[in-house]
Amino acid sequence: VHVVPPGVDLELFSPAPGAATGDARERRERRRTLRAGLGLPADGGLVLFAGRVQPLKGPDVLVRALGVLAARGEPVPTLVVLGGPSGRPTAVRELEALAYQVGVSDRLVVRPPVPRDELVRWYRAADVVAVPSHNETFGLVAAEAEASGTPVVAAAVGGLRTVVEDQVSGVLVPDHDPATWARVLADLLADDVRLAA
Repeated sequence: VHVVPPGVDLELFSPAPGAATGDARERRERRRTLRAGLGLPADGGLVLFAGRVQPLKGPDVLVRALGVLAARGEPVPTLVVLGGPSGRPTAVRELEALAYQVGVSDRLVVRPPVPRDELVRWYRAADVVAVPSHNETFGLVAAEAEASGTPVVAAAVGGLRTVVEDQVSGVLVPDHDPATWARVLADLLADDVRLAA
């Protein structure tokens, strides 16, 4: 039996030039430049969710996690949702309504899907790529993000347990409790050394 796992195009999905060099300040400056080119907030933590907006993918977990941080008075990162509705045409509006209900509508940025050759720029601009799926056969977004040099916070389900090496290329979260996700995201975003590693 031979197992051939899916892969990603490493010619396309790779870290930004110079990403492995320099101190934390230089890495932040590179991200600021990338974010400016994408029309994103330059400062503060930035979490990227790339995928279909549907319950199975769990973007609501991230919005609720931001709500937990806001309720605690902790810094709330910007959540960029890069994707469109799937299954229900109102899915994006429902996610925006949830952000309003939990008091973080000003921290949610929703953008339509982009072609693969543009996607790498979004991965590189983020501090963390989040994959809170309830089920995932492989986890292509996680693999692309890691190949682009961005840590991944993912649910410990399905293929994500193979793609993300816990505490090495990212963090595997054992549940879908927004409080757990809030803690994991806050801890990681507050630790430049860990993010860089």
